[in-house]
Amino acid sequence: MANKERKVKKVQARHILVGNKELAEEIKKKIDDGEEFSKLAEEFSECPSKKRGGDLGWFGKGAMVRPFEVAAFSADEGAVVGPVKTEFGYHVIYVYEVQDDIDPDAGPPTGDEDADEDTLRLVAENYAHEFMMLGYSSKKVLSLFTSPHFKSANAVYNILGLDETNKIIAQVFGQEVVEVKDSAENPPEGSVQEDSGK
Repeated sequence: MANKERKVKKVQARHILVGNKELAEEIKKKIDDGEEFSKLAEEFSECPSKKRGGDLGWFGKGAMVRPFEVAAFSADEGAVVGPVKTEFGYHVIYVYEVQDDIDPDAGPPTGDEDADEDTLRLVAENYAHEFMMLGYSSKKVLSLFTSPHFKSANAVYNILGLDETNKIIAQVFGQEVVEVKDSAENPPEGSVQEDSGK
């Protein structure tokens, strides 16, 4: 029996986040009528992922806020579900790929290693903003960025370095930028080390 390795279910999804249910229902109807999801995401979504047509890449259980996760993991491949209400607003979710037997350490496919520094900063900002909207604290986002499990962010971190990544996350969260080395001693109020209780 070769399944000594742990395998998990992951999904690849796009989403459109808006502030009210009526607009979300309107967008869902447009999609049902054949309009392109990524174009509608670029036009209407309030999430930074709109720049990527709402693409969130691969994620496993525990990465998203609960109602979003339940909807995404209950959907069949190719399904568009929603509106799904979370504390951030109303989501229309397109689950475009499902894998039941994925390596838990696999991250989203990425070409970030070849990108220039400005692009890497933009990628880092987008991801930090994305995870902030999905309920992560800045401390959790920093640990995610420095984790070997999150390949795209890891490429950003490996190239930009810890201090630069920390600064980008702090700016996205509207916090003071503190040196990571010194932050354990006496983090100032609002620093990236402060957990927002999420």
